[in-house]
Amino acid sequence: MEATKERAARRDRATPARTSGSSPAHGSRTQSITRRRRRAKARIRQAAVFLAAAAIVAGVTMLVSSIATDRPETADTQTPSVEQPAVVVTAPAASTQTPEPTEAPARFYLSASERDVVERVVMAESGGESYEGQMLVAQCILNGAEKQGVQPSEAVEIYSYTSNRPDPTQSVKDAVAAVFDRGEVAIDAPVMYFYNPALVTSTWHESQIFVTEVGGHRFFAERSPNE
Repeated sequence: MEATKERAARRDRATPARTSGSSPAHGSRTQSITRRRRRAKARIRQAAVFLAAAAIVAGVTMLVSSIATDRPETADTQTPSVEQPAVVVTAPAASTQTPEPTEAPARFYLSASERDVVERVVMAESGGESYEGQMLVAQCILNGAEKQGVQPSEAVEIYSYTSNRPDPTQSVKDAVAAVFDRGEVAIDAPVMYFYNPALVTSTWHESQIFVTEVGGHRFFAERSPNE
């Protein structure tokens, strides 16, 4: 009996009795800490979810605002017309410089030697005639050369012009230049022949087509053989 009491007393000394005011046992404290940690984690998760939701809402709001800003105006709003700049065409200013006259091509080109022959023949045939008479003789030489397709120096040989070659006057030179260079004519008819009736009689000349008489010369166009 005594032994049993002593063992009970030792047990009581080894394990102090828990009273209502004493601290909880070790196992109870661990569970309490665990529960507090769980509640803290739950609150953190809730806060994270709330922040994520707030960020999503803010992002959606910004996206909607951006779309509304970029959307074109409705049909009721008229697009202002863009005024095109006026096109001004400026005409080039008229030149105040007088263009230099261009020299027209010669009616029939004469080399220096050919011109000398023509001037001397015209002088020999009509040196004492008027300027018009001198032009008519030059016309006869020109028409003969063109008909035969030769140079005037050859034409005067073919048509038996005088062999005299006196120095020409300025009037003769001007008459030759007018006919051969500028293409002027004393008469429109294609005169080919002439003679001086005061010096000779020529039935052959008179058989051709009479055109005009100037000074001492009668001028003729060629008659066709079929006429």
